[in-house]
Amino acid sequence: MRLAGRLTLLVAAGAVAVAGVGYATGFEWEAWQHIGQPRNVLDVGGEQVRIPLPEGDPERLANPVAVVTDGAYAFMFEEPGQEPTRYDPCRPLGWVLNPDGMPEGGEALVTAAIDEVARAAGLVFEHQGTTTEVASFDRALFQDQYGEGFAPIIVGWSDEQATPDLAGSVTGLGGSSSVTGAFGEQRYLAAGVVILDHADISELMTTTRGQALASAVVMHEVAHVVGLAHIDDPTELMYEENSTLVSWGPGDRAGLAIAGSGPCQQ
Repeated sequence: MRLAGRLTLLVAAGAVAVAGVGYATGFEWEAWQHIGQPRNVLDVGGEQVRIPLPEGDPERLANPVAVVTDGAYAFMFEEPGQEPTRYDPCRPLGWVLNPDGMPEGGEALVTAAIDEVARAAGLVFEHQGTTTEVASFDRALFQDQYGEGFAPIIVGWSDEQATPDLAGSVTGLGGSSSVTGAFGEQRYLAAGVVILDHADISELMTTTRGQALASAVVMHEVAHVVGLAHIDDPTELMYEENSTLVSWGPGDRAGLAIAGSGPCQQ
């Protein structure tokens, strides 16, 4: 099977990050320490939308994972002068599941794979229930159904007719958008997407070995969501193709530890 990553840049149609642009619509207490700094906005369909302020204290929710292994890894987004673009480890990564087309045992499969990524990266994921939103890389970054913040990570099921990128042996797709924080030039990941081929996963889950491989597919795609890219080493799970591996390689573990060690948004 071929495992596909999706490199996305602000997947909402027409959305462009504008660093250093702001406008005043009233004081917000959470922004007091940034008095004098312009609030970053996105241009979404011709409308300026302010980047949401981070909620809660800027303290990690889980202990960082030390990098103790050595191997190949790469990141989807690396801005000049910055470390890899990552999720804020001081806020939970909300995720929702669209169960339409989901095979039997699919929710447990997804939950277990997300837990594996969370442990390896030192990130906290928060399941926010089910959704009717169709998983797509053309999704809007902001949606009324999810509140005022960025849309949560979505996991959904599809086929090559609805999602042409799943054609052939491609079993899954994953990725996130890169956006600036509310202030400054530091970039963060947001609004991740995982799309799984329900026919391929259903077939894999008919055998014990196939269930392990199906889990590896979801782990691979969620690793794309938190920022890892494909590498050229077939002994790592982040290699583009897989028919044997069911667990992280040393490079995968190193990359995930780094992916979970990004800066907290202030």
